[in-house]
Amino acid sequence: MSRNTMSRNTIAKHHCRHTRAGHFYTIVAASCCALMLTAENPLASEHAAPPVPPAADAAPEENAPDTQSGGQSATPPQERSDRPDRSDTRENAGTNGNTASGNTDSTEKTDTTSEPPVDDSAQQTPLTAAPDAASGPRTEPAPESVPGPTAGADSAVNFATAGKILREQAARYRAFAGKWQPIDPGAPLQAGDQGPRVAQLRQLLQLFGDYAGQPGPITASVLNPNRFDAGLQLAVESYQRRHGIPVSGIVGRATLKELARTPEELAQRLEVNAERWDKLPDNPGKRYILVNVPDYQLQLIEQQRVVLSMKTVVGKSSKRTPDLNTKVVSVVFNPTWTVPRSILLTDLLPKARNNPEAMHKRGYRVVRYGTNTTTPINDESIQSAASGKATLRQISGPGNTLGRVKFVIPNKQAIFLHDTQAQSLFEQHHRAYSHGCIRLEQPEELAYALLGPQGWDRTRVAQSTTGDESVTIKVEEPPKLFITYLTAWVDGLGKVQFRPDVYHRDK
Repeated sequence: MSRNTMSRNTIAKHHCRHTRAGHFYTIVAASCCALMLTAENPLASEHAAPPVPPAADAAPEENAPDTQSGGQSATPPQERSDRPDRSDTRENAGTNGNTASGNTDSTEKTDTTSEPPVDDSAQQTPLTAAPDAASGPRTEPAPESVPGPTAGADSAVNFATAGKILREQAARYRAFAGKWQPIDPGAPLQAGDQGPRVAQLRQLLQLFGDYAGQPGPITASVLNPNRFDAGLQLAVESYQRRHGIPVSGIVGRATLKELARTPEELAQRLEVNAERWDKLPDNPGKRYILVNVPDYQLQLIEQQRVVLSMKTVVGKSSKRTPDLNTKVVSVVFNPTWTVPRSILLTDLLPKARNNPEAMHKRGYRVVRYGTNTTTPINDESIQSAASGKATLRQISGPGNTLGRVKFVIPNKQAIFLHDTQAQSLFEQHHRAYSHGCIRLEQPEELAYALLGPQGWDRTRVAQSTTGDESVTIKVEEPPKLFITYLTAWVDGLGKVQFRPDVYHRDK
């Protein structure tokens, strides 16, 4: 190759490099200009294609549970039981469950002896000075006793601090003694009424923190302290909610009776309940169940949050539900019911003698103690039961007294949590009707919440409640259960709650 040719090639290579470099810098400059325009005009990016949403999670697999049938030897029942009952007004109970997956369940034969029968038949603002009647728009006073960083409507009461907080509130109630004045005797009060008794009511509810002024932009010049207005009605509803009175906004006999309690009397109730809270463990665990008898409620608590709440029916005054610290160890679907002797003698034997055929249709059979031998109801078998050699057992199925679900909780009193045929009882405000056991408004929801970590979903729970075969499922991580008697506490919003003393234990 000649020297001239090499020179020309060298020049050409340099030219190409310079050309590519020029193109590169041109592209960089154009990009920078575009970025500057976008930064100056944010709307330039509005028409960009939206991101593709992630694919929805797959639905949980639904598996039908394995079942086994089995019988247990009858033993003389020494347990409390329930009778069938009647009903009144309905309240709302929120529920909520969390689906979880895990290992499959273990299935056992059912132990169904001596189960209880079924009968045939708020919020307060913390105690701070509330605005005056003429203070304008209604505002909520800031709480002074909110228990810790988990405060909220769904916060569980902190066992470790509950007693201390109640004693603080008791001291504040006692400080009201000099300002407290009862309402003059008279007729019930309601919206639209006028007179000095209305002013007395307003002053009482302002003292307790329930009255917080008027709702909306009402000026002081139009307020009449002697008139039962909208702000006072809201205060009455708040007071009724806090004291476990049916919320109506009308100051009737029950509300007037509760308002007549002196601050000293209420302070004593707070201190009595502080002692009850002190007896509970400071650390109940990350997951536990609390049944408060006077509140007629069951709560499932996880990480200090109430994740499930439902109404309960508890023991009547003559058959009181006892305080218990135990665990929920198993769930029984389609339970049988072996009649306790007290119910056998006072209730079912007379019915069996009068109409043995009807008792047989309801699923009752005579079973001898110590065996699984059952015989039809007749004069001879009834006499055997009356003499203490046998009892009655009701087979599982849709008509069973215990309903479709029972929860086994180890205890000497033979108390259970269970479903019920007497659903109308949950419509009543006060629900002390059982013979000691606790009937649940939504037993399937509790079963799902307990068995969810073992791979159960709601469909599987529902399938297990059909048919006539009894099946027992162990709860692999049994939560603690506290059945307690609390007529006062401070809730997660710092509001003092009172409930009726149904067993007269506060005195």
